[in-house]
Amino acid sequence: MVRDVTATPLGAGRALMNPAGIHQIVGNCCAGLAAVIYAIPLQYLLLEMSRKRVDGGAIFAGAILLLPMWLLLMAALSCVTASGGFDWLRLSRGVLYGLTILATMAMAAVSFLRFELSRQPSFIDRIVGSLPIHLFPILTLLLVVFSLNPRLTRGLPLQIVNLPWTLVAALNLAICGGFLGYRLVVAGTRQLAGIGHRFQWSSGVARKHLAQIPEFDPERDFTELVRLTHEFESHAVRDAAVARVRRHPDFVARLAVELTTGRAEHALATVEYGAFTPEEQKLLAEPARKAMRRWGSTLFRALAKKLSPTGVDFQPAIDAFEQTFENRGVTAD
Repeated sequence: MVRDVTATPLGAGRALMNPAGIHQIVGNCCAGLAAVIYAIPLQYLLLEMSRKRVDGGAIFAGAILLLPMWLLLMAALSCVTASGGFDWLRLSRGVLYGLTILATMAMAAVSFLRFELSRQPSFIDRIVGSLPIHLFPILTLLLVVFSLNPRLTRGLPLQIVNLPWTLVAALNLAICGGFLGYRLVVAGTRQLAGIGHRFQWSSGVARKHLAQIPEFDPERDFTELVRLTHEFESHAVRDAAVARVRRHPDFVARLAVELTTGRAEHALATVEYGAFTPEEQKLLAEPARKAMRRWGSTLFRALAKKLSPTGVDFQPAIDAFEQTFENRGVTAD
Protein backbone atom coordinates (compact mmCIF):
# COMPACT_ATOMS: atom_id res chain seq x y z
CA MET A 1 0.00 0.00 0.00
CA VAL A 2 1.43 3.34 -1.11
CA ARG A 3 1.14 6.16 1.43
CA ASP A 4 -0.61 9.31 0.23
CA VAL A 5 1.86 12.02 1.17
CA THR A 6 -0.60 14.74 0.24
CA ALA A 7 -2.74 13.77 3.21
CA THR A 8 -0.60 15.91 5.50
CA PRO A 9 -0.54 19.48 4.21
CA LEU A 10 2.65 20.58 5.90
CA GLY A 11 4.52 17.59 4.61
CA ALA A 12 3.18 18.01 1.12
CA GLY A 13 5.59 20.85 0.40
CA ARG A 14 8.59 18.52 0.76
CA ALA A 15 6.94 15.71 -1.16
CA LEU A 16 5.60 17.77 -4.05
CA MET A 17 8.55 20.05 -4.37
CA ASN A 18 10.95 19.15 -7.12
CA PRO A 19 12.70 22.41 -7.96
CA ALA A 20 13.82 22.72 -11.55
CA GLY A 21 17.47 23.51 -12.10
CA ILE A 22 16.90 27.07 -13.28
CA HIS A 23 14.68 27.90 -10.31
CA GLN A 24 17.21 26.46 -7.91
CA ILE A 25 20.14 28.34 -9.44
CA VAL A 26 18.37 31.69 -9.72
CA GLY A 27 16.80 31.40 -6.27
CA ASN A 28 20.07 30.49 -4.59
CA CYS A 29 21.96 33.30 -6.37
CA CYS A 30 19.35 35.88 -5.35
CA ALA A 31 19.35 34.61 -1.79
CA GLY A 32 23.14 34.69 -1.69
CA LEU A 33 23.30 38.29 -2.90
CA ALA A 34 20.60 39.30 -0.43
CA ALA A 35 22.55 37.59 2.36
CA VAL A 36 25.68 39.57 1.42
CA ILE A 37 23.74 42.86 1.58
CA TYR A 38 22.25 41.89 4.93
CA ALA A 39 25.51 40.63 6.46
CA ILE A 40 27.91 43.40 5.42
CA PRO A 41 26.64 46.88 4.43
CA LEU A 42 23.36 46.69 6.34
CA GLN A 43 25.00 45.54 9.56
CA TYR A 44 27.68 48.20 9.21
CA LEU A 45 24.98 50.86 8.80
CA LEU A 46 23.07 49.58 11.83
CA LEU A 47 26.26 49.59 13.86
CA GLU A 48 26.98 53.19 12.91
CA MET A 49 23.43 54.13 13.76
CA SER A 50 23.78 52.62 17.22
CA ARG A 51 26.88 54.74 17.87
CA LYS A 52 25.49 58.10 16.90
CA ARG A 53 22.30 59.97 16.29
CA VAL A 54 20.23 58.95 13.29
CA ASP A 55 20.12 61.54 10.52
CA GLY A 56 18.58 61.84 7.08
CA GLY A 57 21.64 60.29 5.45
CA ALA A 58 21.28 57.10 7.49
CA ILE A 59 17.60 56.86 6.63
CA PHE A 60 18.37 57.30 2.92
CA ALA A 61 21.17 54.72 3.10
CA GLY A 62 18.82 52.28 4.83
CA ALA A 63 16.30 52.62 2.03
CA ILE A 64 19.05 52.14 -0.57
CA LEU A 65 20.11 48.88 1.10
CA LEU A 66 16.69 47.47 1.94
CA LEU A 67 15.28 47.98 -1.54
CA PRO A 68 17.70 45.69 -3.46
CA MET A 69 17.85 43.18 -0.60
CA TRP A 70 14.07 42.69 -0.56
CA LEU A 71 13.85 42.69 -4.35
CA LEU A 72 16.36 39.85 -4.38
CA LEU A 73 14.44 38.02 -1.67
CA MET A 74 11.24 38.54 -3.65
CA ALA A 75 12.86 36.94 -6.69
CA ALA A 76 14.11 34.05 -4.54
CA LEU A 77 10.64 33.51 -3.06
CA SER A 78 9.18 33.52 -6.57
CA CYS A 79 11.55 30.67 -7.41
CA VAL A 80 10.35 28.86 -4.30
CA THR A 81 6.77 29.33 -5.46
CA ALA A 82 7.62 28.14 -8.97
CA SER A 83 9.25 25.01 -7.56
CA GLY A 84 6.20 24.14 -5.47
CA GLY A 85 7.41 25.32 -2.10
CA PHE A 86 4.01 26.77 -1.19
CA ASP A 87 1.78 24.20 -2.84
CA TRP A 88 0.77 22.91 0.60
CA LEU A 89 -1.44 25.99 0.92
CA ARG A 90 -3.75 24.46 -1.71
CA LEU A 91 -3.95 27.66 -3.76
CA SER A 92 -3.36 28.22 -7.44
CA ARG A 93 0.11 29.25 -8.55
CA GLY A 94 -1.13 32.65 -9.69
CA VAL A 95 -2.59 33.40 -6.27
CA LEU A 96 0.58 32.14 -4.58
CA TYR A 97 2.76 34.43 -6.71
CA GLY A 98 0.57 37.41 -5.83
CA LEU A 99 0.56 36.61 -2.12
CA THR A 100 4.32 36.06 -2.09
CA ILE A 101 4.99 39.43 -3.74
CA LEU A 102 2.57 41.26 -1.44
CA ALA A 103 3.98 39.56 1.64
CA THR A 104 7.54 40.47 0.64
CA MET A 105 6.53 44.09 0.10
CA ALA A 106 4.79 44.12 3.49
CA MET A 107 7.84 42.72 5.28
CA ALA A 108 10.09 45.22 3.54
CA ALA A 109 7.82 48.07 4.65
CA VAL A 110 7.70 46.90 8.26
CA SER A 111 11.46 46.26 8.37
CA PHE A 112 12.01 49.87 7.34
CA LEU A 113 10.47 50.78 10.70
CA ARG A 114 13.97 50.76 12.18
CA PHE A 115 14.86 53.80 10.09
CA GLU A 116 11.54 55.57 10.63
CA LEU A 117 11.75 55.65 14.41
CA SER A 118 12.65 58.81 16.28
CA ARG A 119 16.06 60.30 15.63
CA GLN A 120 17.07 59.48 19.20
CA PRO A 121 15.26 56.18 19.82
CA SER A 122 14.94 54.70 23.26
CA PHE A 123 16.08 51.19 24.11
CA ILE A 124 12.57 49.82 23.56
CA ASP A 125 12.34 51.59 20.20
CA ARG A 126 15.59 49.97 19.11
CA ILE A 127 14.35 46.52 20.10
CA VAL A 128 10.99 46.95 18.37
CA GLY A 129 12.59 48.42 15.26
CA SER A 130 15.47 45.94 15.07
CA LEU A 131 13.34 42.81 15.38
CA PRO A 132 11.76 43.01 11.90
CA ILE A 133 14.94 44.10 10.14
CA HIS A 134 16.76 41.00 11.46
CA LEU A 135 14.00 38.41 11.83
CA PHE A 136 12.32 38.83 8.46
CA PRO A 137 15.40 38.53 6.19
CA ILE A 138 16.87 35.63 8.19
CA LEU A 139 13.59 33.72 8.21
CA THR A 140 13.15 34.35 4.48
CA LEU A 141 16.69 33.21 3.69
CA LEU A 142 16.17 30.02 5.70
CA LEU A 143 12.94 29.34 3.86
CA VAL A 144 14.65 29.74 0.48
CA VAL A 145 17.56 27.48 1.48
CA PHE A 146 15.29 24.78 2.91
CA SER A 147 12.92 24.87 -0.06
CA LEU A 148 15.39 25.01 -2.94
CA ASN A 149 18.06 22.71 -1.50
CA PRO A 150 16.28 19.60 -0.19
CA ARG A 151 19.49 17.54 -0.33
CA LEU A 152 21.29 19.94 2.01
CA THR A 153 18.44 19.89 4.52
CA ARG A 154 17.53 16.21 4.24
CA GLY A 155 16.09 14.94 7.46
CA LEU A 156 14.96 18.38 8.60
CA PRO A 157 11.21 19.04 8.40
CA LEU A 158 10.39 21.88 6.06
CA GLN A 159 7.59 23.12 8.30
CA ILE A 160 10.05 24.42 10.93
CA VAL A 161 10.66 27.43 8.66
CA ASN A 162 7.70 27.15 6.30
CA LEU A 163 5.00 27.62 8.91
CA PRO A 164 6.73 30.45 10.89
CA TRP A 165 7.46 32.37 7.69
CA THR A 166 3.86 31.99 6.52
CA LEU A 167 2.55 33.21 9.87
CA VAL A 168 4.94 36.19 9.87
CA ALA A 169 4.00 37.00 6.27
CA ALA A 170 0.29 36.84 7.08
CA LEU A 171 0.81 39.10 10.09
CA ASN A 172 2.70 41.66 8.00
CA LEU A 173 0.01 41.59 5.33
CA ALA A 174 -2.60 42.20 8.00
CA ILE A 175 -0.61 45.08 9.52
CA CYS A 176 0.09 46.79 6.22
CA GLY A 177 -3.40 46.13 4.90
CA GLY A 178 -4.94 47.52 8.07
CA PHE A 179 -2.70 50.59 7.99
CA LEU A 180 -3.47 51.30 4.33
CA GLY A 181 -7.15 50.76 4.95
CA TYR A 182 -7.06 53.14 7.89
CA ARG A 183 -5.25 55.78 5.85
CA LEU A 184 -7.70 55.40 2.99
CA VAL A 185 -10.66 55.72 5.33
CA VAL A 186 -9.17 58.78 7.06
CA ALA A 187 -8.16 60.41 3.79
CA GLY A 188 -11.51 59.55 2.22
CA THR A 189 -13.40 60.94 5.19
CA ARG A 190 -11.42 64.18 5.07
CA GLN A 191 -11.91 64.42 1.32
CA LEU A 192 -15.63 63.90 1.63
CA ALA A 193 -15.80 66.43 4.44
CA GLY A 194 -13.92 68.94 2.32
CA ILE A 195 -16.19 68.32 -0.65
CA GLY A 196 -19.23 68.65 1.57
CA HIS A 197 -17.93 71.89 3.04
CA ARG A 198 -17.21 73.35 -0.41
CA PHE A 199 -20.57 72.17 -1.71
CA GLN A 200 -22.33 73.70 1.28
CA TRP A 201 -20.42 76.96 0.81
CA SER A 202 -21.09 77.09 -2.94
CA SER A 203 -24.75 76.22 -2.37
CA GLY A 204 -25.04 79.09 0.12
CA VAL A 205 -23.41 81.50 -2.34
CA ALA A 206 -25.65 80.26 -5.15
CA ARG A 207 -28.76 80.79 -3.01
CA LYS A 208 -27.57 84.29 -2.16
CA HIS A 209 -27.02 85.17 -5.83
CA LEU A 210 -30.34 83.66 -6.89
CA ALA A 211 -32.06 85.83 -4.30
CA GLN A 212 -30.21 88.96 -5.52
CA ILE A 213 -30.75 88.55 -9.26
CA PRO A 214 -34.47 89.52 -9.30
CA GLU A 215 -33.54 92.73 -7.45
CA PHE A 216 -31.00 93.77 -10.10
CA ASP A 217 -32.11 96.28 -12.71
CA PRO A 218 -31.02 95.10 -16.21
CA GLU A 219 -30.10 98.65 -17.21
CA ARG A 220 -28.51 99.91 -14.01
CA ASP A 221 -26.90 96.61 -12.92
CA PHE A 222 -26.01 95.23 -16.35
CA THR A 223 -22.32 94.71 -15.48
CA GLU A 224 -23.18 92.93 -12.23
CA LEU A 225 -25.55 90.57 -14.00
CA VAL A 226 -22.94 89.84 -16.67
CA ARG A 227 -20.46 88.98 -13.91
CA LEU A 228 -22.82 86.31 -12.61
CA THR A 229 -22.60 84.40 -15.90
CA HIS A 230 -18.99 83.45 -15.14
CA GLU A 231 -18.09 79.74 -15.41
CA PHE A 232 -17.51 79.38 -11.68
CA GLU A 233 -21.13 80.17 -10.92
CA SER A 234 -23.73 77.39 -10.78
CA HIS A 235 -25.91 76.69 -13.82
CA ALA A 236 -28.96 77.95 -11.97
CA VAL A 237 -27.27 81.31 -11.25
CA ARG A 238 -25.98 81.63 -14.81
CA ASP A 239 -29.39 80.82 -16.29
CA ALA A 240 -31.10 83.36 -14.03
CA ALA A 241 -28.47 86.04 -14.76
CA VAL A 242 -28.70 85.57 -18.55
CA ALA A 243 -32.50 85.64 -18.43
CA ARG A 244 -32.44 88.82 -16.32
CA VAL A 245 -29.81 90.64 -18.37
CA ARG A 246 -31.74 89.90 -21.56
CA ARG A 247 -34.49 92.17 -20.27
CA HIS A 248 -32.30 95.11 -21.17
CA PRO A 249 -34.10 96.93 -24.02
CA ASP A 250 -30.98 96.86 -26.20
CA PHE A 251 -29.26 93.79 -24.80
CA VAL A 252 -26.96 92.98 -27.74
CA ALA A 253 -25.69 96.54 -28.20
CA ARG A 254 -25.09 96.90 -24.47
CA LEU A 255 -23.22 93.58 -24.38
CA ALA A 256 -21.06 94.72 -27.32
CA VAL A 257 -20.16 97.83 -25.33
CA GLU A 258 -19.31 95.65 -22.35
CA LEU A 259 -17.05 93.56 -24.56
CA THR A 260 -15.30 96.67 -25.81
CA THR A 261 -14.91 98.75 -22.65
CA GLY A 262 -15.87 96.57 -19.67
CA ARG A 263 -14.54 93.42 -18.01
CA ALA A 264 -13.87 91.34 -21.10
CA GLU A 265 -13.73 87.96 -19.32
CA HIS A 266 -17.22 88.44 -17.83
CA ALA A 267 -18.76 89.62 -21.08
CA LEU A 268 -17.08 86.78 -22.97
CA ALA A 269 -18.55 84.35 -20.44
CA THR A 270 -22.01 85.70 -21.25
CA VAL A 271 -21.35 85.25 -24.97
CA GLU A 272 -20.10 81.72 -24.37
CA TYR A 273 -22.97 80.66 -22.11
CA GLY A 274 -25.95 82.49 -23.58
CA ALA A 275 -28.01 81.52 -26.61
CA PHE A 276 -28.09 84.00 -29.50
CA THR A 277 -29.84 84.24 -32.85
CA PRO A 278 -27.72 84.33 -36.01
CA GLU A 279 -28.30 88.10 -36.30
CA GLU A 280 -27.15 88.64 -32.70
CA GLN A 281 -24.07 86.51 -33.28
CA LYS A 282 -23.06 88.70 -36.24
CA LEU A 283 -23.30 91.80 -34.07
CA LEU A 284 -21.27 90.26 -31.27
CA ALA A 285 -18.58 88.45 -33.29
CA GLU A 286 -16.23 91.39 -33.91
CA PRO A 287 -16.46 92.88 -30.37
CA ALA A 288 -15.88 89.41 -28.96
CA ARG A 289 -12.73 88.90 -31.04
CA LYS A 290 -11.38 92.28 -29.97
CA ALA A 291 -12.17 91.47 -26.35
CA MET A 292 -10.33 88.17 -26.66
CA ARG A 293 -7.23 89.94 -27.93
CA ARG A 294 -7.38 92.75 -25.38
CA TRP A 295 -7.96 90.43 -22.44
CA GLY A 296 -5.42 87.88 -23.65
CA SER A 297 -2.69 90.47 -24.24
CA THR A 298 -3.31 92.10 -20.87
CA LEU A 299 -3.21 88.75 -19.09
CA PHE A 300 -0.04 87.65 -20.87
CA ARG A 301 1.78 90.91 -20.15
CA ALA A 302 0.74 90.88 -16.49
CA LEU A 303 2.03 87.33 -16.10
CA ALA A 304 5.25 88.16 -17.94
CA LYS A 305 5.88 91.14 -15.64
CA LYS A 306 5.17 89.09 -12.53
CA LEU A 307 7.48 86.26 -13.58
CA SER A 308 10.22 88.42 -15.07
CA PRO A 309 12.64 87.78 -12.15
CA THR A 310 12.88 84.14 -13.27
CA GLY A 311 14.71 85.18 -16.44
CA VAL A 312 12.19 83.44 -18.74
CA ASP A 313 11.48 85.42 -21.93
CA PHE A 314 7.71 85.61 -22.49
CA GLN A 315 7.89 88.12 -25.35
CA PRO A 316 7.97 85.49 -28.15
CA ALA A 317 4.73 84.00 -26.83
CA ILE A 318 3.08 87.42 -26.62
CA ASP A 319 4.23 88.34 -30.13
CA ALA A 320 2.94 85.05 -31.52
CA PHE A 321 -0.43 85.61 -29.87
CA GLU A 322 -0.78 89.11 -31.28
CA GLN A 323 0.45 88.00 -34.70
CA THR A 324 -2.31 85.39 -34.83
CA PHE A 325 -4.95 88.10 -34.49
CA GLU A 326 -3.22 90.42 -36.96
CA ASN A 327 -3.12 87.63 -39.54
CA ARG A 328 -6.87 87.28 -39.15
CA GLY A 329 -7.47 90.95 -39.72
CA VAL A 330 -8.03 91.97 -36.10
CA THR A 331 -6.54 95.33 -35.11
CA ALA A 332 -5.95 96.70 -31.65
CA ASP A 333 -8.40 99.16 -30.18
